[in-house]
Amino acid sequence: MEAGTRLKAPLAAILFSIAQLSAQTAPFASGETTDYDISWRVFGAGRAKMSVVEVPGNPQKWKATVEANSTAFVSKLYQVADIFRSTFQADSYCSEQLIKDIHEGKRNRDIRIDFNSERKIASIREMDLTANRQVRAQENPIPACAFDVVSALYYVRTLKLEVGKPFQVPLNDGGHTLLIDVEVQAKEEIKTPAGVFKTIRIEPLVFGGTLFKKSGRMQIWLTDDAAHRMIQLKARLFIGNITATAAK
Repeated sequence: MEAGTRLKAPLAAILFSIAQLSAQTAPFASGETTDYDISWRVFGAGRAKMSVVEVPGNPQKWKATVEANSTAFVSKLYQVADIFRSTFQADSYCSEQLIKDIHEGKRNRDIRIDFNSERKIASIREMDLTANRQVRAQENPIPACAFDVVSALYYVRTLKLEVGKPFQVPLNDGGHTLLIDVEVQAKEEIKTPAGVFKTIRIEPLVFGGTLFKKSGRMQIWLTDDAAHRMIQLKARLFIGNITATAAK
């Protein structure tokens, strides 16, 4: 059985559930911003910011921005200055565009992914800014609704999360659309510089051949309320643990 055939039924069910969100109120407001402190192993490594606003003049769309910058001695080892900008629909959270401005060490890339729901195509263009040349331009099929790596989190925030009940998210990062399994693992109380929070821990299974080929783990702690705001993220990678925690 081909991969596209295997995905057809699960995607249909997921798209139906997405359609039900159109009558619901978003669990966040325009202007919501959260700052994060990033640590690598035991060292302070950087800062990040996640924010979302309504697209000016178009309340039917959201624009979310994620910024990450290395700091202190980590910048001397490997400087990072990344910005991801996602535009997605306000009723369904389906992606319309993702722009990645990536500066990591000697890697400087501008990546743009446009999602065309009518043509069911994701078009990606990648520029190597250091060499000033285009390194990728291609189109890949998508379902009627797919999420990018940023809009997916905002979509998950709309869901009713119950421990022991996993779910799937159709995720596209410019290539083939993948159904990512997400485990809802436990409720935990965690202490951060921003305060003490009751949270629910989820784990998207994105490593080991799904979104990322290398092995690893990623766990996310969301507030255990209707807002499901991200309070903490931990990634266990071959270079060591990286943690982003809500700052004051």
